[in-house]
Amino acid sequence: MGFKVAARTILELGAELISTDAIALYELIKNSYDAGSKRATLDIHTVLKFSELRNFGQRLAAARRLVQDEGEDEDELVERLRTQLIERLDPTAPQAVRSQFRDALIQANDLDELEEAVDEQFEELNYIDVIDTGEGMSLSDLQDVFLTVGTTSRLHDPRNRHYVGGKGIGRLSAMRLGDRMRVLTARESDRSWNLLTIDWRQFTHASADTLDTIDVVPRRGDRKQQPEEQGTTIRVQALKADWDYARVKRLADRYFDRLFDPYSGRARYPLVIRVNGAKVPVPTFDRDVLEEAQASVSIRYVVSPEPQLTLDINYITRGRPKVEVWSRDDILGITASEDISVAALESLGPFTVDLHWFNRQRLKAIEGYGDREKVKDTVNNWANGLLMYRDGFRVNPYGNPDDDWLGLDAKALGSGGYKVNRKQIIGAVYISAEHNPALIDQTNREGLRANEEKSLLVLLLRKAITENFKTFLNDVEKEMRKSTRIDPTETAAYLDQVSKRVARSLKTLHDLVPRENEEEVEFLEETFDELQGRLADAKASIANAEKDQRDLVDLAGVGLQVEIVAHELGRVTRRTLDLIKTLEDVDLPPRAISTFGSIESQMLVIRKRLDVLDPLGPSSRNAKAKTDLKELVEQVFESHVDQFSRYGIDHELRIYPPTTRSFSKRVVRGMIVQVIENLIDNAVFWLRQRSRADPAFEPRIDIEIDVDDDEIRVIDNGPGIPVERREEIFKPFVSFKPPGEGKGLGLFISREIARRHSSDLYLRDGVDAAGRLHTFVLDMAGS
Repeated sequence: MGFKVAARTILELGAELISTDAIALYELIKNSYDAGSKRATLDIHTVLKFSELRNFGQRLAAARRLVQDEGEDEDELVERLRTQLIERLDPTAPQAVRSQFRDALIQANDLDELEEAVDEQFEELNYIDVIDTGEGMSLSDLQDVFLTVGTTSRLHDPRNRHYVGGKGIGRLSAMRLGDRMRVLTARESDRSWNLLTIDWRQFTHASADTLDTIDVVPRRGDRKQQPEEQGTTIRVQALKADWDYARVKRLADRYFDRLFDPYSGRARYPLVIRVNGAKVPVPTFDRDVLEEAQASVSIRYVVSPEPQLTLDINYITRGRPKVEVWSRDDILGITASEDISVAALESLGPFTVDLHWFNRQRLKAIEGYGDREKVKDTVNNWANGLLMYRDGFRVNPYGNPDDDWLGLDAKALGSGGYKVNRKQIIGAVYISAEHNPALIDQTNREGLRANEEKSLLVLLLRKAITENFKTFLNDVEKEMRKSTRIDPTETAAYLDQVSKRVARSLKTLHDLVPRENEEEVEFLEETFDELQGRLADAKASIANAEKDQRDLVDLAGVGLQVEIVAHELGRVTRRTLDLIKTLEDVDLPPRAISTFGSIESQMLVIRKRLDVLDPLGPSSRNAKAKTDLKELVEQVFESHVDQFSRYGIDHELRIYPPTTRSFSKRVVRGMIVQVIENLIDNAVFWLRQRSRADPAFEPRIDIEIDVDDDEIRVIDNGPGIPVERREEIFKPFVSFKPPGEGKGLGLFISREIARRHSSDLYLRDGVDAAGRLHTFVLDMAGS
């Protein structure tokens, strides 16, 4: 015996699942598109508002109490209620419709008949028709497809047609709008219309009936007047909201204008809306507004021949473009700490993003479009972050005013520089049913179903926008400010020279001017003395400003030290915990096991407290000492042998020339260890990511000590570094590792350590077949 389905389940799949009237209508409009109709029409007829019907119910209840409890004259109360209702009929409704409603009211002789007349006329005369001229449905289609909840007919269509709906429950959204539905439909080959009527009130929570006990049977309707007629009209009656012109116009302005892709410039699916015969315009987005964008970014993700994401950034007002390409290995690095499989990189499927960034303070009027205020209003209306479209049809609720699905606002509030937030962004993500089958709508049409592919999509877009795009804007602005900065010392020196020339000129003028004009010369001298005083004050202010700037730099250095200390403590604790884990299978005395357990507990405590680390100042300066770098690197290498073996990494330490002589330099021993450890940790991380994607990959790491050239080289066969990123990776906070794996400081710190030793750290020339670099060189020749 199988499941029995309660009748009220229909409510939970329709009226209670769809959250808004706009989404309910959108589902019915998508059905028109899937039926092959060239357009969809919403023909709304309203003679009495739903809110007025509810008010009438309250007045009717009060009137009944007056008759029963106080003996009021029922005829007078009926007349009063009738008059109030007639006054509240929609004046835009056709005269014949208002007359029908009024005549029905006039025929009522008591309160019960008045209530019956109002309910009957409201249900009959207030309705929404969703009309299409698509292929229509036969009688058997109504029975076997339309009435099959969750039908897969579209998924198995032998014609391989493209559909924007596929769950087989969109039609149930009609019950959100009203309690009755009538479907009138026919194929071109049908001689008669096919009719289906449903009263959703049969599927109440109070009902104990099961679905199989409620008969919903389609039947033959009237004969078609024109044999070639085809299509479907879904009429929703017993409406449960106001559908007057003003409300429909608000829905058109706030929702229907973005149901279909507004940005591409392609013609959107035609939608005609009428209320009592009056057409409701659906606003369009004028692409001229995009000309006022200060920056833009185009994102393209492909999965063939292998996953790759390309960011094409253009800081338009600064004339600075940038193209960045993320390889499969870069993406693996970003997702390393997430619960996302390697397979998801391909099953996500290709997608594109077009994003336009606006600095609203810089908006200007657009000729042929409107003044600055109009442009600003348009940006305010449309800038809510990224919308999402599947084959031109919107995926709700992404891009709604209250939906920060990429966390852009949260990221902006916690960052400095250009706060890239949703109110600065107009744009959309474009996916398709064919290429992104794993990005599936939730049943309630409120976003995508949570799965690996959705998580990956969000992760990639969040990093691209909140980190790469925003960082590029900040970097360009910093460069612009630096190029236009006035050097205060040079300015003060220039003013000194001018002051001396003016003093000499005044002395010459004093000797040449006749005695009777001495007052004018004295006035000039007094003015010059005052300017001299002002110049002295300015120079003092410059000196104070330079001191303040130095203080700020020192404070910034303290902040950077916080990041550096946290980074290094994190690395040390991770390394220590890894080493302790290698001892789990070793037979140790009980006391040793206890000691290592205590150490592990302390390391875990340190890791937990890193986030609240509060150092009082920079790390103490370490003293340099003569050190054999060959011996030092050998020790570091040996400490990683167990780790290499655990991850299946082939490894070798080579020394050139093979000699016993030392490789001695005056260095801070711990700092050099820090550099080598960082290079090895990075190599191991990226080798592991490549192994995630390719089980046949054979990871390898080599360390070369070149005594003759004073070089230490770390080489791996991992994904490597693109040539265009060879300097960028040494900047602070640049990283393709996920949060928790690194802050983008390791290589920055390592290069700073090298330079402190009058040495250098760089990537050696020599690319692989993919154009990537694999060899880090610590050049100690200058130390």
